[in-house]
Amino acid sequence: MIQRQLYPFFVLGLVTFAALCGQAQEAPRPALLELPLSARLAGSAESMGAPLSATLGDVLAQPALLDTTHEGQLHLGYMDYFSGTAQAAALYARRPKDRQWMWHTGLRNFGFGSFTARDPAGIETGRFTASDVAWVSGAAIPLDSNLTLGTSLWLGQSTLADRRSNFSQLDLGLSYFRADRQFRLAALWRPWGGMTNVNGGGTSGRFDSDLQLSMSKGFDNAPFVLMASYDNLETWDIAPEGLYDDTIDPLTGDTLPSGTWAFGDRLLRHLALGAELNLGSGLKFRFGYHHRRRQELRLNNAPGTAGFAWGLDFTLRRFQLAIARNTYHTAGASTHFAIRTRLTDR
Repeated sequence: MIQRQLYPFFVLGLVTFAALCGQAQEAPRPALLELPLSARLAGSAESMGAPLSATLGDVLAQPALLDTTHEGQLHLGYMDYFSGTAQAAALYARRPKDRQWMWHTGLRNFGFGSFTARDPAGIETGRFTASDVAWVSGAAIPLDSNLTLGTSLWLGQSTLADRRSNFSQLDLGLSYFRADRQFRLAALWRPWGGMTNVNGGGTSGRFDSDLQLSMSKGFDNAPFVLMASYDNLETWDIAPEGLYDDTIDPLTGDTLPSGTWAFGDRLLRHLALGAELNLGSGLKFRFGYHHRRRQELRLNNAPGTAGFAWGLDFTLRRFQLAIARNTYHTAGASTHFAIRTRLTDR
């Protein structure tokens, strides 16, 4: 029987679903659903979509990674973003008695900080806040010894002062894992989701469908794992319009070629690449590169480390910790911290 405290989330989901059935226009996903959902994923520049050894925090981004090793675990995560914005997440996993499948549930909040409110004349009238908050729950079931199917449902609300919008999203994941070959291939599909305005001038519409493939490969007698993710499979050209067009010199009238290999750049904009080094004694270091982020957010005269990320895992008694630094542009980077532990015996 569904516990009473979960009724509001199911009511919110039904209301959002009913509203989205009549929506034809598209709406952008809330930042809470777009930014890296775990410290390990952020530290790999989002290339770690199919880790060989998954932790509970990885399930936030790929539900098919949930397995029996996560039973009774609690994951807590925090991200310091830009200019006072931050997010926090909590996730718990459990396996029903005498069942093969696992379930997870948790909360995630993204706060944008506090702002000064002014009237049309510019007179200060007080302060207001903005935030996204969402509940997530899902399950995973092994189809055979190598293949696992998982799903997650997100139900949340975006708030800006007195304006509110409800949103929901369904994630479907599939994981193929071969321990003997140190190989994992995972697919994540977000086929349904959207946002409906409750009051004020918020946005209503459906989210774009998104399909992503990820893989990891380890090697015998080598202390590292290679990782790669390919996103937006449903759309080949995700570069800004006109990026590869030749230009005309306004003084001479000569044609100036763009100098960019269009096919190669289009391909790389879908890719995130990374590697993880096992340093022993539970210590792991990872780094990654996100090509599209670097191309879109770097400064031409000072690109810096935009698009690069690094992370570290280590164990402290019964706690496993992860930290990461993900550089978006010259203005700064996001800092991630996560801790996980087991609350109950398996």
